[in-house]
Amino acid sequence: MGKNTTPEKTKSKRRGVGYFTDVAGKEIYLKAYDDVMGAMPSPTATHDINTSWGTVRAYEWLNGENSSVPPVVLLPGHSSGAPMWQKNMAGFSKNHVVYAIDALGDAGKSTQSVPLESIDDVNGWISETLDGLCIKRAHVVGHSFGGGYAANFALRHPGQVQTLTLLEPAFALNIPPFSTLFWASVASIGFLPEAWRNYGLAKISGADASDIASDDPIARMVKAAATYYSSSLPTPKTLTTAELEKLDMPVYVALADHSPITGKKAAENANKIPNATVRVWTNTTHSLPMEVVDELATDLNAFWADNQ
Repeated sequence: MGKNTTPEKTKSKRRGVGYFTDVAGKEIYLKAYDDVMGAMPSPTATHDINTSWGTVRAYEWLNGENSSVPPVVLLPGHSSGAPMWQKNMAGFSKNHVVYAIDALGDAGKSTQSVPLESIDDVNGWISETLDGLCIKRAHVVGHSFGGGYAANFALRHPGQVQTLTLLEPAFALNIPPFSTLFWASVASIGFLPEAWRNYGLAKISGADASDIASDDPIARMVKAAATYYSSSLPTPKTLTTAELEKLDMPVYVALADHSPITGKKAAENANKIPNATVRVWTNTTHSLPMEVVDELATDLNAFWADNQ
């Protein structure tokens, strides 16, 4: 063991388990995480669900008037966690019970204990989490990496999916351009100057670098996660035409017209899904859920109501 390597880091790297690389960085992330959660409607319950790959943190917003309809389950984008849905929660929970989940193996309050060696393992922990929450079928919603995972999960576990919503899904519909993958790497290298990392985050989100550098709690949370958390996650699988055609549940796909992650190919492939509603939102970036909050809530509440 090198003298500059802590036992905790060595253990995490050897086991392929995500971990914070810096104690102070973890505190920066959790402070921003808690600040965002504090600005949301308070969850009615907090759950820690044991799965075969670790303990998954899930927050519940209970709507007593509509507890008999399938709940909404939210899977976050990379380096985000459940707080990323701060602006969306009021609209999404208007007519449904909502669960927001911290992804296993990524920054958040879930705790990974076993490596996620394949997309099947990701599908497994999502399935076991729904079982642990006593959810038989859900309106599954994912953004970015969470959208990529949601699409793969729906393909392999269709019996647990009432509807599928893909918000700027990463990889599921298309492989992002090489330049986007390059800037994603730059954004995650902690020793690079902050301005470089901010620029990398801006390039993969489509946002302005000044927005990334702002003191907005969500921006601070994502930046801290990208800088201080070393994830060990399988990349969502890009679905083939045959696999897209197997998605027979109602599917809503929201794409941004200024996204470096999706594009024309993603829209073309989304239209291969048999029962899909595909909408390309104008003047939006990869951060689409935070940019069209009210309009998206209106669309999705109607979509869920039509497919109970």
